[in-house]
Amino acid sequence: PPAPRPPAARPPAPLPPAPLAGPGVVVRAQPSPGYVGGKVVVTYTVRNGRNASATGLRLQLGLPGTIPSGPLPAGCTAGQCTLPDLTPGASTVVRVVLSPDRALRTSITATLTTTGTDANRNDNRSRIPLRILQPRIIAVPAIGKPGFVTSVRGKDFPPGAPVKLSWKPGITAAAAPTLPNPDGTFIAQLLILAKDQTGPRVITAKGPGFSPVTTDFLVVLGTITPPDEVIRR
Repeated sequence: PPAPRPPAARPPAPLPPAPLAGPGVVVRAQPSPGYVGGKVVVTYTVRNGRNASATGLRLQLGLPGTIPSGPLPAGCTAGQCTLPDLTPGASTVVRVVLSPDRALRTSITATLTTTGTDANRNDNRSRIPLRILQPRIIAVPAIGKPGFVTSVRGKDFPPGAPVKLSWKPGITAAAAPTLPNPDGTFIAQLLILAKDQTGPRVITAKGPGFSPVTTDFLVVLGTITPPDEVIRR
């Protein structure tokens, strides 16, 4: 009888696949919204997953060209940054400071590329909206006589940042700074001192995080009747 066949050798078990890196990027802006005359710090955070080192990383900074910005960090030129390799679980941060000079709506983007492995390419782009506000004030009414208290109304101010009101020419009565509401509005009072001079003057609002803003006011002798007609004595 024929000899029994030896059992077939099992093929070697396949090696487990090499672990993949997992770099991803998130962009943030602070404060958001920003304010004309203030600063906005844009932070790009690149994080690697826990399985393998991320290599050959490059970050494209999608900054709005309409907003002046400070110098780019080391390793960045023309809106592109070469990043260090990241060990498993490591992260690196790129920061850019914007100096808004006008009101606008725009967006900021981040695009991450790698020459190494990447388990998930869906987190290699990040995008956020950015709005820049221009604080404004008006006086209601914009005319008054010595001894009168006018109402100064503000809009689009940094919430909670103290706003100091003054006017020139003329004497500004001592008053505590006004704190804008969470929606950026405030209503403050400004006293025209009884012996103060008449004529046109300018109200100025100053505070941290924005450029000073102004509105016109007129100090007159006489009484005011609706609709803001001045009756000379």
